Amino acid sequence: YKCTEQNGCSPPSQELHASEISKQIHMILQIERSSPFQSYFLELLTSLSLMYPSALARHWHLFLEDTSPRHLRGDNLAVRKGSFLVSFVERGICDSNNGKYDDECWINMPHALGAISALISSMPLTLWISSEGRTSYRLSAGNFPSRVRQALMNTMSAILKVMSSLRTIVETEPILSRGFGSNAYFEHTMIQCSILAGQFCTILPFAGDNDVLIEPASKIVSLAADIYTLGLKMIGIDTVSFAASSQLIGKASSIFGHVILESLGSGVTDTGKAVAVSPPARQWLCDVSSYDFIGVALSKKTYRSPNQSKAGVDILAHVARSAPWVITREPFNLATFRDTCSHLCGNVNDAKTRILGLKLVESFLLGRKASQSLCIFQIDFPVVPEYFCPLLQSALKDEIPAVRISAISSFGALLQTDWRSMLLTPHESTFEPDMVDWTCINSILQATSDGSNSGIRSAACKAIGNIYSECIDTPDIENSSSTQKKTIPFCDAFAIHFANNVCNKMEMAIADANASVRSMAIFAMGNVASAMRGRSENSEIYIPTIKKIFDPVNACLDDRDEKVVGNAIRTIGHIAYFVYSPMYLSSVLGENAGIPNVFSLLLSKLSSKVELALCDAIGESSRDFSWKQRNSAKKHAWGACMSIGTLLSFSNMTKLIQYSVIETTLNQLFRCIQLHNIVHEKISASSAASLLKLPCSLWLHCSSNCGAIGRGLATCFGFINQRADKSSILSEIKSLTKVMLSAANSEDFCIMFLNQDDIPFDIEQMYQWLVSNDMDVYIFDKISLALEHKRVRSVLDVSVAQMFLTRTRHEHKSPCKSAESLPRKYSNGDESDDDGDEL
Repeated sequence: YKCTEQNGCSPPSQELHASEISKQIHMILQIERSSPFQSYFLELLTSLSLMYPSALARHWHLFLEDTSPRHLRGDNLAVRKGSFLVSFVERGICDSNNGKYDDECWINMPHALGAISALISSMPLTLWISSEGRTSYRLSAGNFPSRVRQALMNTMSAILKVMSSLRTIVETEPILSRGFGSNAYFEHTMIQCSILAGQFCTILPFAGDNDVLIEPASKIVSLAADIYTLGLKMIGIDTVSFAASSQLIGKASSIFGHVILESLGSGVTDTGKAVAVSPPARQWLCDVSSYDFIGVALSKKTYRSPNQSKAGVDILAHVARSAPWVITREPFNLATFRDTCSHLCGNVNDAKTRILGLKLVESFLLGRKASQSLCIFQIDFPVVPEYFCPLLQSALKDEIPAVRISAISSFGALLQTDWRSMLLTPHESTFEPDMVDWTCINSILQATSDGSNSGIRSAACKAIGNIYSECIDTPDIENSSSTQKKTIPFCDAFAIHFANNVCNKMEMAIADANASVRSMAIFAMGNVASAMRGRSENSEIYIPTIKKIFDPVNACLDDRDEKVVGNAIRTIGHIAYFVYSPMYLSSVLGENAGIPNVFSLLLSKLSSKVELALCDAIGESSRDFSWKQRNSAKKHAWGACMSIGTLLSFSNMTKLIQYSVIETTLNQLFRCIQLHNIVHEKISASSAASLLKLPCSLWLHCSSNCGAIGRGLATCFGFINQRADKSSILSEIKSLTKVMLSAANSEDFCIMFLNQDDIPFDIEQMYQWLVSNDMDVYIFDKISLALEHKRVRSVLDVSVAQMFLTRTRHEHKSPCKSAESLPRKYSNGDESDDDGDEL
């Protein structure tokens, strides 16, 4: 239609009215004469859903909801309308079952599947059907979450029928040898069906009332695995008639293999955080229906050709990484997996095949580590060193760098129990340095200075950091439900010897020309310092090599590479303990009078990292950031907040530097809380955590010499007023507020009231909070004294002063309120114990 002003119509809008167009598509598709063009309109609906998701999501019911009367709903297509788009799919299934592969219904089916996939992607399902969610869309009669849930279940039922039909086609060899057009549509249908099946296993919420979705989603994964397994088995059939169809059957196996990959996930994120398997995939893997798939995936026949090997390893690696318990639940599975890895790693003529074998080993080791950190499955892996470490040790000597890199990375995924069995020499039961077999660790340490390949050096530095952390980190028996995790830590002598060797190697690696090597070397040093600090807090351990590495790491704060800077920021917080804590500083303070200056400069650098992210968040940055630079600035600010908290906890150092440095640094942390609605939540959370763990002596020190407490109190009361009970850090902010209230003097409260323009907060709500939290009388005394100050009286209403003065008199009259209620830790301003007063 063309609308012009001459015939009285308004000129067309430049914006597409996607919502209205979707209604027109729905109407047109119901017209019988539109049959030859239905595929085009379905494609248009798909494009609109992808481009205008919000507009199309409003009309989901037109396309996905069953409009039949309730008593007519069922499997009989003749007596019900059913879901609009699902009806296209079901008619295509009928054509498929009847062998009508040239009929329009069969041809339209992949387009209908694509439209369903795009429409479901546009729907905010977590909001719509979660127990906490409330949709903003206008709702018609009935329970909205139940309607959406039922529509999803109906759609999944149709997808199961499609997949069952496709499975039958894969088994029916003559059908696949038909013309090119039939094969093209068959492949298109498989692709669209697999995409939709993957969505049902990954984007749906399965908690609460939505657990009814797990069963059909699990059946989808199971059927996808059947098609994948069937394809692999049929490719091995050696018949002449099969040759023409084997390529398409291979595609069927590959296409539905992606459904398994999506449902399993990666098992662990790039940062090493464990990720649980999706509920549908877990239910399928726990069921006997997965046994055939596991058997085929473990079979060496699956890896006969290079193409088959890569595809098969991808699937098996995902299983090993996401659900290693599947491989170990039966001794036969574990032995077969070991044989498959040995078969691939032992291919001396093909480096790519050896890399695939090591990929399997690494995936299994990473999955085992992740599954124990999740504490979902308590499983024992006593045979790992015996089964897999010989393969890794052999690969360390491989002439191909990629093979060595994979082997080194795998060593970094071993657990403490593995290293205990590997490092002890025969007939020895102690981990004294002279009694340990250092061969394997020395090989990895030596690789950190490998001059031939920077990838090897980088992988070796990262592996050493992981190995040290795994072996030396103090066990957390109370919080660990896994009996296998760090049950018996290595002795201090071993830890010191190992740390000295690592530090000597990392000192050279930090100066490497390659940024990735520098980054991983700093990461390794952070792990060493973090693990050793846990031990040194229980027993005095002196490691001069850690202190020696501090200056090179500090210099990396100005590195050109963002990842190097990020790791340096976090590592500084760990190493600083061995440089600035009283235990280690007292012996060298007289020798180096410049230490306070370095400390001040370090605080200023870290504060600038926080300020950079805050300025960018509020649009006051002096330069334009790319998305990558902006993301790095957020990570730097997050790490800087944590490291600042560590540095400011050293009371022996904060007494030696200028008050202005401390005040500026604290103000940046308070700004992170003040701008919590703008900055990333991790930044505000880390700043709150750092402020809360500062020693009381620092707050008392600030109370007498700078205005940080006043601005901090204004920030905290503003946060409490705004957030009510919605923030995850509200409890930390309330605790921090009480700490600063106890340390504040009248001048701090003056600064708090005078900063209302810059840091707004509601004084009446502050008063109510003080009363409801039963704050001590001496706090009301200080506030009343501040309200009598001339500057404060000039900016506040007289009723405010009267309110606090009245409450102060009331508190003094109360028999249970007295000066004796003053907390003992604030009774004097001198706090010599830096650890005992940490909050």
